[in-house]
Amino acid sequence: MKILTRLWALLLQRCPVCLQGKVFNSLFGMYKNCPHCGVLFDRETGYYLNAMFFAYTIGFLIMIPTAIYLVIRDVSIAFFSVAIIIEIVLLWPLIFRYSRLLWLHIDQMMDPRTPPLSDKKQP
Repeated sequence: MKILTRLWALLLQRCPVCLQGKVFNSLFGMYKNCPHCGVLFDRETGYYLNAMFFAYTIGFLIMIPTAIYLVIRDVSIAFFSVAIIIEIVLLWPLIFRYSRLLWLHIDQMMDPRTPPLSDKKQP
C-alpha cells in the first residue's frame, strides 16, 4: 500500500516527505520548501545533478518508439532529426519535472527525512 501511495504522489507531483504538498509552482519553477510540511527540497548544492541522469534516460526511452517508427517509414535524415527535436522540446517540461520528482522520491526512500517542526508543535 505504501508503494502505491508513493507512486500516486509521484504521478501527482507531490512532496516526497508528506506526499501532499506541491513541488512545482510554475512550469519549471519549484518551491524552495514544501508548502504543506515545510521540508527543504534542495538538500545541498548540486542536489539535482542525479536528476539529470533520469532526464537523459526518460528522454531516450520516449524517443525510441518515434525513432523506430521513422526508420521503418524510411524518412530522410533531416525529417528524422526535426521530428525527434520537436518531440523532445514539446515533452521537455514533463521530462524535467518527472526526472526531478523521481530523484526526490528515490532520495527520500534511500535517506528518509522528516518535516521540520512547525512553530505550533514546539513547546
